[in-house]
Amino acid sequence: MGIFLLALIIRLTCLYIFRNINNYDLQSYLQVGELTLNRINIYPDVASFHHPYLPFFLYLEAFAFYLKKFSINPIIILKFINIIFDLGNLYLVYLLSKKNLKTAFFYAVNPVTILITTLHGQFDVIPLFFLLLSFYLIKIKKETFSILLFSFAAMTKTWPILFIISFYKKLKNKKIILLVLVFPVISIILYTVLFKSSVINITKTIIGYQGLWGIWGAWTLLGEWRLRWQKLSTLIFLVCFFHFSYLNKNRSIVKEILNFLFFFFIFTTNFSIQYFVWIIPFLIIVKPKKYLLLIFFMALTLISHYTTPNLIIFQELTKFTTWILFIYSFLSSRAKSRDLLTNRLR
Repeated sequence: MGIFLLALIIRLTCLYIFRNINNYDLQSYLQVGELTLNRINIYPDVASFHHPYLPFFLYLEAFAFYLKKFSINPIIILKFINIIFDLGNLYLVYLLSKKNLKTAFFYAVNPVTILITTLHGQFDVIPLFFLLLSFYLIKIKKETFSILLFSFAAMTKTWPILFIISFYKKLKNKKIILLVLVFPVISIILYTVLFKSSVINITKTIIGYQGLWGIWGAWTLLGEWRLRWQKLSTLIFLVCFFHFSYLNKNRSIVKEILNFLFFFFIFTTNFSIQYFVWIIPFLIIVKPKKYLLLIFFMALTLISHYTTPNLIIFQELTKFTTWILFIYSFLSSRAKSRDLLTNRLR
C-alpha cells in the first residue's frame, strides 16, 4: 500500500506541475474529442494525422471534452485516466514479479512512464495494462479471458499485435487465437453505425500509420537517402521481427517479450518517443538493477526531447547512446541464455 500511495503522489504531483504543458498530441485529443462529441466522422482525413488508431480512445476524448462545459480541463481528465491505468500496471508488475516489493518500487518511481504519461499525455499505458493483464491470466491458465484482454489491448492501440506470435505459442487451445479479432471488429462496426463511416476508411487509416520513419538508431545515419525506400524497409523489418518471434521461445512470456522488444528497438525503422513505455515493465520485472543505466538514458532522451528542442546535437547524442545500450542489453541477454542452455546440456 505504501508503494501504491507513493506512485499516486508522484504522478499527481507531476500532473500538477505539467498541467499547462501543450503539444501536438494534446491538441489532437481536443480536436478529435470535439468532433466525436458532435457526431462528426474523423476517418480518414482527421484520423490520419490526429488519431491513427481504432475507435476507442476517441470516446474518452469526447467525454473529457464534454467536461470542458463545466470548466474542467479535458487534458487533466485524460492524463488522470492514464494515471489510473498506470497504477493498475504497477499492481500487475507486482503480481508478475511474484509479489516482489522492490520490483514494484522500481516501477512506481521510474521516470520514463511518468514523463510520457503526465507530461506528454500519451495513453500507451492503457493498452499496456490490458497486455500485462492478459499475460498474467495466461500464466494462471485462464486462456479465454486472456485472449479477450489481448484483443482489447489491440483495440486500444494496435502495437500489442507485435506479440501475437508469442501469445499464440503460449496457448494450449490454439483455435481461440481468432478471438483476438473480437474487440477491434466490434469497435469498427460500432463506429461505422454511429458515425456513418466505412470499414475501408478506418482500416486504411490504421494500416497507413507507421510512426516517424528513420529518426532512430542506425537509420538516422542514412540521411535523406533513407526516404527512398521507407515502405520497403518497414515491410522488411516487420517480416524479420515476426520471423524472430516465431523462432525464439522462452518459458517465461515476460522474458520472451523483453527479447522481442530489444529486437524491436534495435532494428525498428519507425519510432515515436512514447514507445519507451512498452518496455519499462518488462525490464523491471526481469532485472531492474541490471537495466538501470538503460532506463536512465531513456529518461534522459525524453528530457532532452521535452526541454531542449533546439539542442539537436544533444538530443541525437542521448538517443544514439540509448540505442547502443539496447544493443548491449540484447547481446548480454542472448549470451546469458546461451550459457544457461550450455549448462543444462552438460
